[in-house]
Amino acid sequence: MIFNHFKILFIFITALTLTSCSLFDIQPLDDTTNVIKIYDRYEHIAQCTFVNELVGSEGTWYNYLFISNTDLTLGSIHDLKNQANAMGANAIHIQYNLSFNTSVTFFAQAYDCPQ
Repeated sequence: MIFNHFKILFIFITALTLTSCSLFDIQPLDDTTNVIKIYDRYEHIAQCTFVNELVGSEGTWYNYLFISNTDLTLGSIHDLKNQANAMGANAIHIQYNLSFNTSVTFFAQAYDCPQ
């Protein structure tokens, strides 16, 4: 009987250990993502064409304690760049950071700017 409890506990710990590595991964930058410029002032994108609004986020309630702020921010930026690239945009104007305790989230707009 005790052996069965240890067996179940061992299986649970093994499964948790194997999946925990994925908890610490951040949003990667897609290989197909072109150069996406990031701007924080409207003057830089005044001559550009608006494409769509974006929300980029990284971090969840169960992994934010184990990922550095730098990696959370970088993952959020990668999320924005991947979304903008998928829409055919080449520039992002970041409006503001949405404040959450467990993640880094940016609200932005995607633009297509002349090269």
